[in-house]
Amino acid sequence: MSRINVSSANCLVELHKIDSKGRVGKLESYPFLDETKEFEDFIMKNGRILGDVALINHQIQIPNDGRIDIWGIDLADLRPVIIELKNEKAGLDIIPQVLLYYKFVKSYPDTLKHKALSNTEFVSRIENMGKSNKQIEESLEADPKIILVAPEFKSELLDAVDYFNIDIEPVELSRYKTENDVFVVVNRPQSKPSIGGKVITREEWNWEKYEKEGISKRKIDVAKALKGQLDIILKNEKLELEPIFRKLYIPYQHGRNNVFWIDVGYTSWETGDVAIVFNLDIEPSMEGIKAEHTKTKWFKDVNVLYIFFNKASDLSPFIDLIKKSYHYVTGR
Repeated sequence: MSRINVSSANCLVELHKIDSKGRVGKLESYPFLDETKEFEDFIMKNGRILGDVALINHQIQIPNDGRIDIWGIDLADLRPVIIELKNEKAGLDIIPQVLLYYKFVKSYPDTLKHKALSNTEFVSRIENMGKSNKQIEESLEADPKIILVAPEFKSELLDAVDYFNIDIEPVELSRYKTENDVFVVVNRPQSKPSIGGKVITREEWNWEKYEKEGISKRKIDVAKALKGQLDIILKNEKLELEPIFRKLYIPYQHGRNNVFWIDVGYTSWETGDVAIVFNLDIEPSMEGIKAEHTKTKWFKDVNVLYIFFNKASDLSPFIDLIKKSYHYVTGR
């Protein structure tokens, strides 16, 4: 029987290809030929593999002859993300390199801010999420996150990342093929708990924090009521999603991917409604859905549907939509 063992410092995964007759097919390792072309092009075209990120530019020249492989925005936290690619097993020698990139992005946000704000596709995508120019600029000045991508990491690196007072996420990515198909295996290895390591403090968002940021009590009350209904629906339908309070929105996440979210910061509509935003594969038909809401808006470029509410409406007519969004993002 043919099989591929996908190993990392912390796990061993056996990958099999089985056809409709129950036969195990041949799997071959299909590594990327190089970092700066094939691997980089693949990530730029398939950024969603890394989570909820918007990739803006690549091969960015910085002082001291350094080049950032890929740079963008982590949409979950609204902050810069630096992506470093390695086409082979990576160890501690990668750390000085990415720390140089981190220092540059953190110290000179205006340099890369111009690149982002001049990218019309990126600005349009962020604006379609209901974020103002001010919010975009603020997000580009936040502390960067680093994502390391390689087929495998040495255990010494995984043990060390927790000792840095910055957010570093290792992602193992390997590619395999059969006669007709290509498969990508993504693993996020967990490091061992560090003893005496530095703790990264994050700003805690909650209802009170939203009010301090200027969100009206009316909008917060509507958002609270909608969230309460969503939580009940998910429990009844046995959909495993975790709501997390973020800056002016509450995503319901599967892993690191947002299935849908409550947006309290959307300011494009005069009514100032609260929005529930769904990730979907195609624009759904709203025909036959009888529920009180002010309006809907489909953004075809990013495949998201906004439904706006100005009061605590009954969400049970949207259960099918919730399931479609869940299936689209999770595959379940």
